[in-house]
Amino acid sequence: MIKKIILSLSAVVLALLVVLGVHIYQVTGKGAPEGPNWSMGKIEVADRMDTLQIDEVQQDYLQKPYIRAFRVNREQGHFILLYDRKQISGDELASDLGDQLQIQASFYRPSAEELASSCPAIPKDSFTYQLGSLFQSIFTK
Repeated sequence: MIKKIILSLSAVVLALLVVLGVHIYQVTGKGAPEGPNWSMGKIEVADRMDTLQIDEVQQDYLQKPYIRAFRVNREQGHFILLYDRKQISGDELASDLGDQLQIQASFYRPSAEELASSCPAIPKDSFTYQLGSLFQSIFTK
């Protein structure tokens, strides 16, 4: 009975590892994606933002075909946009948004250290991070 349970659990774990491996391989593949190339970007602003004006701009941006999502963090002074980078660049978005709100806006670019970490939400000492790093090193070399 215990042998059957151990074999079943081993099969499930093996299946999950295979699925994770295939996912990482697909994500790190060399093929060019077809269709929209959705990217998430952060636009930081230095000045205080007018709530009514932001709501109008948000509705305007959500009507554009190259914007899928538009979030505002008024306390920290930034916007998060999901946009098609085949149609518009992050710098163009920041410039356009700054012009519409009449404030200085800049597109956020992460540092080399931030880019080196696979996922900032997963602790580096966790099993999930270490397993993901293993698969990443296998498929990216």
